[in-house]
Amino acid sequence: MTDAWLADLEAQLDDELRDGAPDSPFRPTLLRWATATGRTADPDPYLTVLEHNQVGGRGGARRYRWSFPVARWIPLEDRVAWRPREAELAERQPAEHASRLWTPLVVVDHVEWLERLTHAERSLAVRASRLLDEAAPTVEDDVARHVLGADAWADTFTLWAFARRPRAIDRVRGLMTALAARYAARAARNGGRVLGRSFPFFEVPLPSATAHLASAGARIGDGIEIVGPAIDWLRGQRGADGGWADPGQPTGILTTIAVAELLGFLDPDFDPADVLPSLSAAVARRDGQAMLIGPEWPWVAAEILAFAGWSRRPFRERFRWPHVPGWMIDNRVGVPRFDAYLLNARLFETIPGLSDTAVEVAFVDLVNFGKWNNVNGMAAGDALLALLTARLRDVPESRTIRDGGDEFLVVGAPLATGLDDRLREMFAAWPACSREVWPDRPVVPLRAAVTTTRADRLRQTRDFLGKSIGAVKAQHPETPETGVIVRFETPAA
Repeated sequence: MTDAWLADLEAQLDDELRDGAPDSPFRPTLLRWATATGRTADPDPYLTVLEHNQVGGRGGARRYRWSFPVARWIPLEDRVAWRPREAELAERQPAEHASRLWTPLVVVDHVEWLERLTHAERSLAVRASRLLDEAAPTVEDDVARHVLGADAWADTFTLWAFARRPRAIDRVRGLMTALAARYAARAARNGGRVLGRSFPFFEVPLPSATAHLASAGARIGDGIEIVGPAIDWLRGQRGADGGWADPGQPTGILTTIAVAELLGFLDPDFDPADVLPSLSAAVARRDGQAMLIGPEWPWVAAEILAFAGWSRRPFRERFRWPHVPGWMIDNRVGVPRFDAYLLNARLFETIPGLSDTAVEVAFVDLVNFGKWNNVNGMAAGDALLALLTARLRDVPESRTIRDGGDEFLVVGAPLATGLDDRLREMFAAWPACSREVWPDRPVVPLRAAVTTTRADRLRQTRDFLGKSIGAVKAQHPETPETGVIVRFETPAA
């Protein structure tokens, strides 16, 4: 990165990764950041730390094998820097105040990091699985407390923290759904906004909590109906310095990232790179060097660097698809089932600005798959479908969904173009790919109907393409091994 302040943050993280305390509660954050940026990150030392730690009672500070920052060791002015208007709470109950920020960050990044290790080589996977299984009931207890809905900021912050980590979501999916539904019902009565639940924000609309809830709703599919109204309101809450804050607060790093992520992922008219100056100002010391205070600084620095990394990309690349939970995945072929198509449709329909963007959609099937399946057996047929989905998943800027049988829908990212060309390249490589697995069996060609539609017309477009694939069959009774792709014009709404 060329920006000096970003390079400084990167250098601070490098120093912490190399020389920081090996038992820091933010060690998984550093290890995840290192892996994501191509740095060497050996998980074994921290796994060993966790294995040697002892667990106390389910409700105490030692309820996990990992530790949490200790609020009493941190000067008051540092403790309240992230939430100045709550200074009274910070002074009266410093541990409780601090835990609202630190607990979800520490817990979520440990769960996400360990979940990823369960897919590493066997010895690491076994160790990570053992630690996860031990922690699971306590994680559930911690999250369940937020479903009561007593603290709008802390509750939605926890929801947001989990929703941003794809592997952690599924660990507490049911509780995330309950938490999102609780706050979405309230927000729906207030124009998509989340209102504070206690002093000093009682009944006050909070940009932070609103962005947390809307981001989680778009990501996990619960509370999608409030995402559009929330985005509309948040657009008008931007401060003069380009950032966001809750009422009576200075521009906050956490609030600005939460809002800018939501808009950057889902609003094609928003330029997230414009937010970087306000983030730079929020972390700058008087001498102009970037510095973050408080024990959570590695997490904040890593998030700022990640934000800067994607913020300059075009919308089609930064668009964030909804998370597909495990139960929505077709385990035989490894791609989402049709439920995920409907989830995408709901998201596109609810967000102004996104709903009228252009989206390319393709309906793909295998020519005479039934005959091939009958000759070679159902196990071979499943293997052929799995091979096809593996190739379709590699088509850039798109999501592949199984419609049923040997029929698949490929949805392009909003504003992305050239789906025909990307599919044609994949189709051309299909014969060689098929022969690598079945050298002595005939290639089953691919067939596709492609169209461009409005994002909010995905449901109608699926029906249109289902009929159009019949026209492709009629037009091309003899299909070459490299397949056939035909583009159709979607009828006007």
